[in-house]
Amino acid sequence: MNCKETKEVIHGYLDDELDPVNNLAIEQHLHECVACAHSYRQQQSLRKVMAGRSLYFDAPKRLEERVRSAVRQASKAESSRWRWRWDMNWAWPRVLAPLAVAALVMLIALPMVMRPSTEDRLTQEIVSSHVRSLMADHLMDVASTDQHTVKPWFNGKLSFSPPVIDPVGQGFPLIGGRLDYVENHPVAALVYQRRKHFINLFIWPSARNSSAAETFRTKQGYSTIHWSQGGMEYWAVSDVNKGDLRDFVQLLKSGASPPSPP
Repeated sequence: MNCKETKEVIHGYLDDELDPVNNLAIEQHLHECVACAHSYRQQQSLRKVMAGRSLYFDAPKRLEERVRSAVRQASKAESSRWRWRWDMNWAWPRVLAPLAVAALVMLIALPMVMRPSTEDRLTQEIVSSHVRSLMADHLMDVASTDQHTVKPWFNGKLSFSPPVIDPVGQGFPLIGGRLDYVENHPVAALVYQRRKHFINLFIWPSARNSSAAETFRTKQGYSTIHWSQGGMEYWAVSDVNKGDLRDFVQLLKSGASPPSPP
């Protein structure tokens, strides 16, 4: 074993932590190397001084009391913090419970408040049906300008006979009709023309006994007018200007007759 190796394990030799083989190697090196033997003796002297009573002293009684007092105060402070946390753990549910109930009520009520009305839903469905009839090239099942041809065409296809009025002399000629579906049931759709614009008039039996005034709405650039008359619900929809659509409705209302039996 050389000097470098001896310096690396000398503390283990002093503490009796080495195995017998390394102990014998160090002892042989210490007998042969004066420098390492001198270093070994210095380490032994230092260990003896460190173990002596001269470097130790007893703490004064007052210091012990101060330490104990500080420990008790720290313990009380920690206990108070835990008590505060415990109280807050019970306080938070009392505060949050009403908020949670309010949030739950809002979650339940908000969809009901935000839900579109029946009129809004019907308006969207009427406009969608009008757009589909133009896009799918299925504007008419029966193409005719004769109301006596269009009206009989619905026989056997519907449970009611829709009034078919032809205000041709006022610039709104009838050009045909078709079957359509609104609110999952079949309805009559009469098709009129105003210059290059088409007007769809949807008709089905009314659930109300009395007539209802006109309701005008605009959806996606299309105008709709809804009213009920003579036991029927009427929805007119088109991209014509509002004035033309109102004139069209007035012509129909003045010429509409009570529904005929199917």
